[in-house]
Amino acid sequence: MVAQQSRVKKGKAGNGRKSLSQSIARNNNTATQDDENISINLILAILSTGIMAFIGILTETLTNVLFPGLMAEFHVDTSTVQWLTTGYLLTVALVTPLSSYFKRKLKLRTIFLTAIVLCITGCLMAACTLNFPMLMTARILQGAGTGIALPLMFNIILGQSPKSKIGMLMGVGGMVVAVAPALGPTVGGLVGTFMPWRWIFVILLPFLFVSLVCGLKTIHQVTPTEETHINPLHVLCLAVGFVCFVFALDRGGSAVTAVSNGDTSATTQCVIAVVLLLIAMAALLVFAWVSHRAFSPLVRLTVLRSVKFRWHLLAYVLLQFVTIGYGYMIPNASQLGFGASVLAAGVVLLPGALLGAASAPVSGSLLDKFGPVRPMFTAMIVGLLGTVLMAAFIGAGSSMVMFGLWYFVYMLGFSMCFANTMTCGMAVLPPELKADGNALFNTFQQLSGAVATTVMAVFLGVAQAGHGSARDAEFVTATKSGAHWGFVFLAVVMACAMLANLRAFASKR
Repeated sequence: MVAQQSRVKKGKAGNGRKSLSQSIARNNNTATQDDENISINLILAILSTGIMAFIGILTETLTNVLFPGLMAEFHVDTSTVQWLTTGYLLTVALVTPLSSYFKRKLKLRTIFLTAIVLCITGCLMAACTLNFPMLMTARILQGAGTGIALPLMFNIILGQSPKSKIGMLMGVGGMVVAVAPALGPTVGGLVGTFMPWRWIFVILLPFLFVSLVCGLKTIHQVTPTEETHINPLHVLCLAVGFVCFVFALDRGGSAVTAVSNGDTSATTQCVIAVVLLLIAMAALLVFAWVSHRAFSPLVRLTVLRSVKFRWHLLAYVLLQFVTIGYGYMIPNASQLGFGASVLAAGVVLLPGALLGAASAPVSGSLLDKFGPVRPMFTAMIVGLLGTVLMAAFIGAGSSMVMFGLWYFVYMLGFSMCFANTMTCGMAVLPPELKADGNALFNTFQQLSGAVATTVMAVFLGVAQAGHGSARDAEFVTATKSGAHWGFVFLAVVMACAMLANLRAFASKR
């Protein structure tokens, strides 16, 4: 009895300090290794999938800095060229939900090979692009590969890591997700300045081949596969829902732009947007209903019964929205509004990206040591400060230095809480639902990125409408105004992400 009372008191006194990795391990019967050392095979397996996921996510924003040049080469406008990013993210969002089914049905090595082949094929096609539709097809193939690779990395970490190291390794995985979009414009700017843009995809190929060799030697199966089947109706409803939702936002933005120009097509665009939004809502409701009644659903939505999981998922999605929003807005506003070169527009994000790379693994270790509340609350305060300063000081009289400075502050906070948000959400799930929870996190993360790109393009497009063409003084001023209000919106979204995480911490289940 005395011992029991002692344990109760100790548990109460911890008040958030208990290691989150211990909570994960208690529910995860596949990560019960007695040896707490991380094996070299596991490190290389995470590295191989991490390289593939990193390259895939890197290309999410890599092309953003090249948009002005691509618009001139392929004779397309802003609303068309942004689909190189939006379409890519949408493809990732559509493929990622299949990860839970793939994990149950197929061997990890088979999943890995499928992803790497898609990524390599997409890069080869992009490097040989002759026209815009060919480049768009290449981006879709790359998106499909990333949609498979990203959840595979997290599934390996959650399923094979020593229990005391999960927080740290999730931090490493989070670093891939957090830093790659930030580095994308920098890589694109550097390569695009000194060589033709097609060489970007050629340079990525050796890294993918290293991932292929490493993965084939180290990725192994730790859980048996299951005889499971997929209902095509699940996939169809999800695809229709996501695609119609993103297109509804795109048409809504076109309607607002048309109103700004005094164009009579505004009414038509608005009607199309509303119809697409209704179709999206209906498709997603049918998906939820079918999934609830299915014996083997595409994603088991029972994970959403946990209040903590729901709020952490929302926070994760909103954090991704802000980061991808910055990845789109800063390079484009820098070039079109502040006269920066391709190189300068990309390099301005580099200090923040490097800081994120250094901070993300540390964040996981802090979570293992102190629990989630204090490290994450501090990080979210810093991230919110960065977004508020960006919104307050970026305007007509600002400079490129301010872009880099306030983005640096934001990345310091973001990198310390992003991966931990996912880790906290996954900790409340039983082992049989972890693959489904992982699928939802990664699906909505990518969908959020697609939405962010579309919304930021709307802010710039509406501001630029009716103000001449690029390099006109009126156009430049309008671009700066659109960027300012886009940053204000991102600050509001960041505040909502912080509140969602705080609400999750306050929940008991």
